[in-house]
Amino acid sequence: MYKGTRLVLVTTVALGLCLALVCLLFTGLTQGERVAMHALRHLGLPYVLGSAGPNSYDCSGLIKHCLAREGIELPHSAELIGTNEAYRKLTDPRALLVGDIVCFDTVRDADPSDHVGIWLGANQFVHASSGKGEVTVSALEGYYLERFTGARRYLQVYF
Repeated sequence: MYKGTRLVLVTTVALGLCLALVCLLFTGLTQGERVAMHALRHLGLPYVLGSAGPNSYDCSGLIKHCLAREGIELPHSAELIGTNEAYRKLTDPRALLVGDIVCFDTVRDADPSDHVGIWLGANQFVHASSGKGEVTVSALEGYYLERFTGARRYLQVYF
């Protein structure tokens, strides 16, 4: 990774963590913010296919681990967008809230979600990336925006 890109990533994550800390101190965190914060604690851990932590993850393993802390049990499968209408499906990236599970069709097949991540806001999501070999933060642009197939809101939203 280029030094400039890493600096932007570290700065973005640091600002996000500072904002979350302010929210915690003054208003408490939403369920989605707690999940996002927990996922960010795993940055840099290695990607290992089939792993659900605590020392390595694949994309759905990270989701499974982070949502389980909030009492939501999901299968260890990237097929998280699914057809379960009990959870709200979102197709517009502008409607995403922190903690939503973003889904991607990275192999361009009939499966609408072979890769997943946790939405952080500010056009960023955290995921276990096989390409980068670690848990990382990426922007929803270019490659990922072209392959975005939707999202599911598994968490309660408080306004």
